[in-house]
Amino acid sequence: MLLPLVAHAQSTKQVSMQYLEWDAALMADSARTLLADDFSFHDPTGEVFQTGSSGMAVTGAEAFLALQAGWGLAEVEFDPEESFYVGEYALHRGTYRARFAGGENWTDIPFITIHRVRNGLLTERLDFGEYIQSFGLGDGFDDSTTWTEIVADQYLSAYTGADLDTQNVLMADDVVFQDPTAQVFGPPSGQLFEGKDSLLARRAQIYENVGAFSMDVASSFYANHHAVYIGHVEYSAGGSDYRQPAVFVVEVRDQLVTRHWDFVDYSVGALE
Repeated sequence: MLLPLVAHAQSTKQVSMQYLEWDAALMADSARTLLADDFSFHDPTGEVFQTGSSGMAVTGAEAFLALQAGWGLAEVEFDPEESFYVGEYALHRGTYRARFAGGENWTDIPFITIHRVRNGLLTERLDFGEYIQSFGLGDGFDDSTTWTEIVADQYLSAYTGADLDTQNVLMADDVVFQDPTAQVFGPPSGQLFEGKDSLLARRAQIYENVGAFSMDVASSFYANHHAVYIGHVEYSAGGSDYRQPAVFVVEVRDQLVTRHWDFVDYSVGALE
């Protein structure tokens, strides 16, 4: 198995942690200095708020800051319970605590944020939050959330169990998959795979070289069309066994998997 290249990890960590600090302190002017002009933001789980821009991707640092200013945040606390850094990517998991303008109560949100850092600046931010229970939005989303849980759980079992036939049944024809953190291995790892046929062919190759693949799920949440699994991946490769922190996100629409992200801390080496 190829060992990951982690030359970017230190600068990625420094920039990402500084941004987290300024962002949580609502220091927008300071945070802006760490954002590339073409910075992109996406929180697909935000679609549960059903406003015009909720869940939509935003491109441009100024556009993002304008969007964020409209969230009505008065105070924020985010002290990650777990972070890892792989190449250009930083992932932070924890509870995002927010108090909104005009209110006294705090809202606690299970939350994951992923940053991409290039040339000392954040170029991408991808968020996933469990907003339905946190904001009491459950009633309007019961059907889609239920189907997301059913389909995503079956798909996760098939994915980690190398069951390509079941994956074929559960995936939409135009499914999209990416493990951005795998870019440390070089292409085609880390690239975006679009379409069920190309993805299944790629996985068939991977399964031939990776044995005993599984995910030990420590926690999970379901957010309307999205399932988030947090834990460790376990597998064998090249005669060694690995156990690495990981987050898998599965998007389900019309009872089919339409998108799948993996984020894995490949910097954790083989078990002794």
